[in-house]
Amino acid sequence: MGRVSKLLVCPYGGSGVGGKWMFWSMVHLLDGPLRLSDLRRRMPDAGRQMLVVQLRALEQAGVVRRVVFPERRIRVEYSLTSTGRQQEPILRHLLEWGEWFDTRGDTDWLVSLGGRWKVWVVHTLTGGARRFSEIQRLLDPISKPSLARELRELTDLGLVEKLSTGGYALTGVGAASKPLFEQLYAWGRRVAPDFPWPLDLAPAPIPES
Repeated sequence: MGRVSKLLVCPYGGSGVGGKWMFWSMVHLLDGPLRLSDLRRRMPDAGRQMLVVQLRALEQAGVVRRVVFPERRIRVEYSLTSTGRQQEPILRHLLEWGEWFDTRGDTDWLVSLGGRWKVWVVHTLTGGARRFSEIQRLLDPISKPSLARELRELTDLGLVEKLSTGGYALTGVGAASKPLFEQLYAWGRRVAPDFPWPLDLAPAPIPES
């Protein structure tokens, strides 16, 4: 991926936005403009500062619009831009998938998926198994500890498995979600065409141990 200017943002994380409450924020904004207090009522576990930071980043990515109304008591509303609205079919699909996924355990699919690198890690595995070093190379500048944590959490979610040959691959559940991640990737490339999206997604063969 290479080092990335702070002005170039990816809506799904990596060197750009991402975030625990990113997907839920966009889902709730499908209903129309909302104040920060409205969003917090809908996401009571989201900290105020964390939510502000993620909304600001989504605004920088061109997905969310922030409007200040100069009234006696200043009112601020957030809404999806036309670019953000283009993602509605994908967000609806994510919700439908999440309703099924969440029945498998005490997991919030959209929160779990919102980590800075999770969408990226899963996407690099949609073409087949990869070694840890290969995933890290594609997702530079991710650190080894960060990648290890993301892989561990994705394994706990049941989306990724560690192979006896030393690589990582999508599980059956993870593979079933492949169309979702392909849609997310395609939409992200349209939203941020100047972002250095990793295109080398053909995995190198993992030799037998």
